[in-house]
Amino acid sequence: MTYQIISTFDGSTETCYLSELSQKLKLNSILCELNADDSVSDSWPLVHKTLVTFSVEFAEYALKHYAKKKIPEAEVCIALTRKWLQNHDAVTVEELKVAADAAADAAYATDAANAANAATYADAAAADAAAHAADAAAANAATYAAYAANAAADAASGGVKSREAELIRQGGFIVEYLRAAG
Repeated sequence: MTYQIISTFDGSTETCYLSELSQKLKLNSILCELNADDSVSDSWPLVHKTLVTFSVEFAEYALKHYAKKKIPEAEVCIALTRKWLQNHDAVTVEELKVAADAAADAAYATDAANAANAATYADAAAADAAAHAADAAAANAATYAAYAANAAADAASGGVKSREAELIRQGGFIVEYLRAAG
């Protein structure tokens, strides 16, 4: 399936495949699903909250499916970001940044201590994805959503699943989520 991302700012377009979707999403744009003849079969708006939702889902999936151990800092970061998604006023930007920094520190410490261990690399990448999810809530959603998706794909490649398979899974999640929400 082919998709097109249309900017609501300047009308520019970018075409991509399912496996590229999580890396290409942009804030304040419209995601269109294209038919074989390039006509639009469905479309959905992409807003800040939606991109943060994707970030936290990818991070949580990486922690559950690829990390080999619990990473409390990443779990706290995900919980705080989910709380922010429920009520933006319940969590401050500073709290999100502190949680993101703690999860990132845990990721880097795990990564540095076990650089040769692929399973531990998956742990570090999963924690990094959690940090990016919180950063997405606090700051530039599109950039950090892509970072979270990338970190989750890295976690997959450090474990039992290929990076490409994880990116396709993410793209499928995005489309199914938007269909269900629309």
